[in-house]
Amino acid sequence: MRDDYPVPDYVPMAAAALTDAERWPLLAEDGRAMLTRLREHPAAPLYNHACGDRLTQASVDRLKSYQDTLRSGYHGWTSTQEPPWVDELITRVYQTVPRYRGKTRPPRLVGVPLTDRIDLLSRAFECVPDDADLSDLIVYRTSGSRGPAATVPMSPEFNALDLPVIEYVLAKHGVTLSGGSSRVSLVNVYAQPVAYQFASVSSYLDGAGILKINMAPSGWRDPADQVSFLDNCRPEVYTGNPISLAALAELPLAHKPKAVISGAMTLSDTLRRQLESRFACPVIDLYGITEVGLVSWRDHDVHRILPRRLYVEILDEHGRRCEPGVVGEVTVTCGENPLLPLLRYRTGDHAALDWRYGPVLVGLDGRAPVRYRRTNGSWVNSIEITHVLSPLGLVAWQLHQGSDGALTLSVHETGAPDPDVIARALTSLMGDLPLKVTLDNLAKDTKPQRYTSDL
Repeated sequence: MRDDYPVPDYVPMAAAALTDAERWPLLAEDGRAMLTRLREHPAAPLYNHACGDRLTQASVDRLKSYQDTLRSGYHGWTSTQEPPWVDELITRVYQTVPRYRGKTRPPRLVGVPLTDRIDLLSRAFECVPDDADLSDLIVYRTSGSRGPAATVPMSPEFNALDLPVIEYVLAKHGVTLSGGSSRVSLVNVYAQPVAYQFASVSSYLDGAGILKINMAPSGWRDPADQVSFLDNCRPEVYTGNPISLAALAELPLAHKPKAVISGAMTLSDTLRRQLESRFACPVIDLYGITEVGLVSWRDHDVHRILPRRLYVEILDEHGRRCEPGVVGEVTVTCGENPLLPLLRYRTGDHAALDWRYGPVLVGLDGRAPVRYRRTNGSWVNSIEITHVLSPLGLVAWQLHQGSDGALTLSVHETGAPDPDVIARALTSLMGDLPLKVTLDNLAKDTKPQRYTSDL
């Protein structure tokens, strides 16, 4: 699950470092003043990256009008009918994308071959349309949390598409982003040994400040600077993953944001409630992937699919469509990235598709279930283990079963109960298997994979 809301690291395809004017074509004096404030603040983090939005006025205008599309709430598809734009997208892709060109166009989407990250691993150029405008090409390298890291080409406008989507979801929770060059709107927090840190401003948000920071002490001159800097910034919204947000909640911050947004990993109900209490604001769980952007937001026990030009299928292990309510792999078709139109792209995440006032994902939990062998030789689905561990209020965990059946459970240390309590909960389900429980910060992985097994 994507966790870089809303400012993904990207690598401009240029030999030399860009100037501020090139990074922000619309940068005005007040926006420049915000940049200076963030860069030169005495308690600022140790920035190690530079990142601008590269948006033109035409791009900003289109992004603002995109809000109307979202507010209409029109998905254009049902449980039995694909959206009307899919047929046009198939035709365009088969005519202009090298990977498909020269092949027979299937009459329906169900006949289109499936794609996945392997296709973007080393031959991403074959997925870029011949008529794409490469003058502002951005190349994003994914984290590889679902397998091999992939190369994702995108445009600045598509890169910024998360912003109107985030505004749409915030509005569902009664929150409005004010923006403007006098305030910091968004701070994206990480908590890992190494991460990009940079200060930016958003042309879409009228020059508002945007920051990406790392909570690790190595990212600061003095760890005490974290509180001083963030309370001075007074961001409207914090974004991050459950681990980084749990770390943020431990700081004695005085400022309360309008909202907190979580992504990348499953957010437990316990941590969500803790964050809501700590920051006195809505805590929103978003799901998305770099390749297509944000896909859905959590509404109680389901994830509501966003009303974008995005079509979702749920496929079984043989690539066949699952019936509503049956768990399978989330597979997306999306034409909004002009540099990477995707047909039937397998995300590596699993959920069921259902209909509750529109399409929703049910049971979204990242990857496919993993089986674990009990003491008596019977098998337990990892979903059952989640049901046992979740009530303990764990932020994140990694469970591995070796070839000898022994279990190793690493638990994120923030707010975790005593290891003996965790061990009793797990052995109540698994039986008396050899088990080692350790408390860790899990910082070696940006998106810890919950379940693995040699069996």
